[in-house]
Amino acid sequence: MIASSITTVASKSDSADVVTKDRFVSGLSLATALFVFVTFWFVEHSWDASLFAYMAQESYTGSENITADRLSQVNPISTVMRLILAGWGVLCFCFAPKFLIRFSSPLFWAMSAAGVFYLSSAFWSVQPSHTVFKLMVLGAMVVAAAGIASALSIREFLTAITLVCLSFVCVGVLSELSQGTFRLGGDYRFIGTTHPNTEAIYASILCLTARMFATDSNKLNAVTIFLFVIGMGVVWITKSRTTLAGLLVSLVFIQILAVRGSNRLLLVSSMIALVCLGLAGFTMISQSSSGALGEFVTMGRKDDVSSLSGRLPLWEELVDSIYKSPLIGYGYLAYWDAKRVEYLSETFRWEIPHGHNLYLDTMLDVGLLGFILVVLMMFAALWQAMKLYGKTSQIEYPIVFGLFTYAAFNGFAESLFKLPNFPLFVVATCCFSMILQREKVDNNKQPDRHRGLSRSLELKPRLNRSSIDGSQPVS
Repeated sequence: MIASSITTVASKSDSADVVTKDRFVSGLSLATALFVFVTFWFVEHSWDASLFAYMAQESYTGSENITADRLSQVNPISTVMRLILAGWGVLCFCFAPKFLIRFSSPLFWAMSAAGVFYLSSAFWSVQPSHTVFKLMVLGAMVVAAAGIASALSIREFLTAITLVCLSFVCVGVLSELSQGTFRLGGDYRFIGTTHPNTEAIYASILCLTARMFATDSNKLNAVTIFLFVIGMGVVWITKSRTTLAGLLVSLVFIQILAVRGSNRLLLVSSMIALVCLGLAGFTMISQSSSGALGEFVTMGRKDDVSSLSGRLPLWEELVDSIYKSPLIGYGYLAYWDAKRVEYLSETFRWEIPHGHNLYLDTMLDVGLLGFILVVLMMFAALWQAMKLYGKTSQIEYPIVFGLFTYAAFNGFAESLFKLPNFPLFVVATCCFSMILQREKVDNNKQPDRHRGLSRSLELKPRLNRSSIDGSQPVS
């Protein structure tokens, strides 16, 4: 029977039987990876993206604004693919095992409040029809994320996303090699089939999820090393500085959260000492060495570092716009219409698809009130990941914690985790995975840690009849 039973939360909600799947992959997760790859390929990618950027010399001429053209018309292929992904999410929900909704979780209420506020923005939007359409696009992605989260464990989902990101990176390399645009050194930035900053996100996810494939919590294996090296290498050749900084901070947070007891204190103390030594050493280097270090820190890019590659003047303009509607904003994505994009691009002489700042863009959408809800949702997600790791000792939850930390840092210079595309789909699915309870924890028994790829590939699930409150399982 194709049916999914949702058990609502009560005082003894944690006493239900649950199937615990100690594995990385399944047929459903592989199919999900394929659907996600195909969908976002048509939404975000183009085989000749690097060739187009090379011919345009990555400069804005004013003769053509691709972003404005896209905003002025509906892409039928992109729309159909999003609907197909939403349909796959519904199908996943039909095949999902029984699960509980954590109504007591702050993340559930933060997501609900933010969702209601975003939907309500259609009533005060300066472009109601545009906002309604974009909310429908966002809704299709949310349906897909919720359905996939209900059917896959967090480990299976992260494995599927790792496969998708690795595929995007590999296809991007093949694309540039076939068109002769791939090279190293100079002012070259790896574009792949989309944009350097987007490719950097794919590569960063590879670095963040690599540890999940380790043989145990303390040893690495070939899969882990391969994913990390590939991911870090691609991040470097994209020359995405904010991405690299956010990735390094996220990796540190993952390591801090993953260790236990006195080891955590020792690790934090050692990192603080290293930072202090680094700052002390920086004050002692020569002027010539400081120039070389500066070039290394800027990753060899020649653009204006003092203005953050032209972002600061743009942000000043956006802040002025925020002051005109500070509390509720302009409506979801209503600010970024075709005319506004063309105006800002002409003013600052580079093609501007969004605000390049998640937090300013959020305030443009839903004002200060919506901004507060989004920030609360981010903190609730971090708290939920920490809480679940404390209960389960699964390395996936520090990875999720690192992923949200990375999104928060990336948001200081990009808006990609706000737009209804692949990055937001990943974090949304992780949020749903943390509010849908599919595994139980026995307080009287230390949870098993994952022990490697060979064991995790077992297709036969284990039935865990333990419960948090010690009551008898419900049949």
